[in-house]
Amino acid sequence: MDRSDDREPLVEIDGLQKLFDQSQGIVDTVLGREPQPVRAVDGVSLDIYPGDTVGIAGESGCGKTTLGKLLVKLYEPTEGTIRFDGDDVTDMTREDERKFRKRVQMIFQDPFESLNPRMTVYDTVSEPLKINEMVDGYDERRSRVKQVLEDVGLGPAEVYLDAFPDELSGGERQRVAIARALVVDPDFVVCDEPVSMLDVSIRAGVLNLMQDLQDEYDLTYLFISHDLSLIRYMCDRAGIMYLGNMVEQGPTDDVIDDPKHPYTEALFDAVPDVELGDNRRRANATGEVPSPRNPPSGCQYHPRCAHIIPPEDWDGSQEAFRRAFQFKLKVRRGDLDAGTASGDGDPVESLVEQGLTLDVPEEYRSEREIETGGRRTNASSLDLPGDARTALDEAAEALLDGDPDAAVAALDGVVTTPCASREPRPFLSGTREVACHRYEDENGNTGAIGGSNGGINAAPTED
Repeated sequence: MDRSDDREPLVEIDGLQKLFDQSQGIVDTVLGREPQPVRAVDGVSLDIYPGDTVGIAGESGCGKTTLGKLLVKLYEPTEGTIRFDGDDVTDMTREDERKFRKRVQMIFQDPFESLNPRMTVYDTVSEPLKINEMVDGYDERRSRVKQVLEDVGLGPAEVYLDAFPDELSGGERQRVAIARALVVDPDFVVCDEPVSMLDVSIRAGVLNLMQDLQDEYDLTYLFISHDLSLIRYMCDRAGIMYLGNMVEQGPTDDVIDDPKHPYTEALFDAVPDVELGDNRRRANATGEVPSPRNPPSGCQYHPRCAHIIPPEDWDGSQEAFRRAFQFKLKVRRGDLDAGTASGDGDPVESLVEQGLTLDVPEEYRSEREIETGGRRTNASSLDLPGDARTALDEAAEALLDGDPDAAVAALDGVVTTPCASREPRPFLSGTREVACHRYEDENGNTGAIGGSNGGINAAPTED
């Protein structure tokens, strides 16, 4: 991203990808199927500048921790590059890697698991010094360990040197883990949920300590957390990940106060706020997170998106299109068939009204959905174009005849979206970099949201 100063990035990530389980199993081999790897990190690009604190947020399983482990070389990337202080860390000599590991450290989530229960505090904190051959002799090493323990708030250090992890509280264990990371005087520290396993009462103290240590040790931090309040408190800049992709990044306050990507908006809407009570806005997203083994095509968030883009020739409302597209997704998943049609009234109308319902908070539901507990909506109240309503009826008739392929075919060409056919390119929007088709024109250039559909003016494409 463009910055107002001329500093060079400390960490440069470009097109980073990490796939797991790429080998072909026996069943896949017999059936002649291609392996479906887990796409844990899938094309992430990010710059981290010296002295910054960058936060990475997203739902569980979005690839945050995998990204952190890639940056400290606990994993090797499948594709893409990581440059640290100008050097490509994916192609290092043994000597270069030894120097790299002194400058880059990681603080893990669970201090109860990341500390060896058979090693004393002294052994744990001094081990990186021994491995990296950084000090001469026992006395100098012990002095360095004592100094770092004092710095992280474990003083007097003599009390802790011979203690084992099971003799320490959770907060003390995490301070030992921080001391272990800092004892080699690193430049860059990846913090993976560093306080999530600690009691709420001591989290603030540990976070404040880490801020003080950043100034004292001249550190650059990457914070990985699902706690959005922690990201806001600690981080200068924030990145939002979804299914291994970075969908939005920029100054933390801007990302939180004025989210540009629909997923970012839904993510922050999902945070409970007791002060707002019944007046709080809830997340307007449908469905669950898809499998990273088989992510959706195009924009991976489009099946859940409240702002999914209709085709260019759609002359109904965007809300009506969103519901029609959900109908199509339900047909493809097999959630609608003759057995799901209610016994009262016209079965075609029943299937259409069931398929058009949205599994969303009540504030986004239609009156009919509220009355029926989310089972049916009133199709006639939606601003559906005539050809779309005809396609929905034809699809429902095909389902009643037991032909789901014909149902999908009836919807193809009418209920389509560019969101499903093309991956959005990251673009600059003010202070943010956002990956969303709503900011593109018909040539794929970035720009402001516009058009009667609230989206791009792209030619209709098959999804």
